[in-house]
Amino acid sequence: MTLRWEPLGPARGRVVLLHGEMSHAATWWRIGPALAGLGWDVTALDLPGHGERPLLNRPLHMPAIVQGTSERFPGKVDVLVGHGLGAIVALVLASRYVDLTEALVLEEPPGARTEDREALADSIATDSALVHSDRDQLMRRLRLANPRWSPEDVEHAVAGMAAADVPAILAGLRAPRPWDLPTLVATLRAQALVLAAPDEPDPLGSGRLSALRGIDRLAVERALSTERFTVLPGGHHLHRDVPDLWVKTFREFVDTVHPLRDTP
Repeated sequence: MTLRWEPLGPARGRVVLLHGEMSHAATWWRIGPALAGLGWDVTALDLPGHGERPLLNRPLHMPAIVQGTSERFPGKVDVLVGHGLGAIVALVLASRYVDLTEALVLEEPPGARTEDREALADSIATDSALVHSDRDQLMRRLRLANPRWSPEDVEHAVAGMAAADVPAILAGLRAPRPWDLPTLVATLRAQALVLAAPDEPDPLGSGRLSALRGIDRLAVERALSTERFTVLPGGHHLHRDVPDLWVKTFREFVDTVHPLRDTP
């Protein structure tokens, strides 16, 4: 699936949105139109093994994700946005193709902690079984665990789980991850903003804890200036927990690195 939202007038530039693990392009259903309302031409892609992409019949390793995403990329963009796994894909793409984008917004990029990957794999296995055996129970659990989400967010989350190539994703999760998050951030030529959840449980309840933890979190903070590492009050899915604040933070960052140019 490729979703696109266009501005009413001339486009200020192009934004591409990449979703996280077990999600799909429609997770950006609210962010996409909001950015189009700010004048951006916005495209959201399904990553390989997710959404409407075909089954892989092999482990979903990072090289395959990056290759499959680059093949469908719409060319050079002004801002590349990624959440979770999509944030890592955005980082690798920007590192490999240095002229691909001027700026990145990285929402909750995960580190490489083995114990976190195993816990995530166990959670995915449980949810993927439930989505086919008792979809209503899964939706009720997601609503309780994520009280900030709208009903549409819950529906899109469940749809993403139902469509995902679960065997490929689990095999990829349980293999060593070939990336070094702090090095990817520190060596970027493009401007970058990291949006992170607090490194502690959200008192309002927002599903998974922050994926950016421990030494990876400290190293990423050190690699960026204070204003480029922003903590928002939510959980791992910040674009669902605090969408208005997400858009406000995006706008402030992009207005700095890609200022609106006056037209004659």
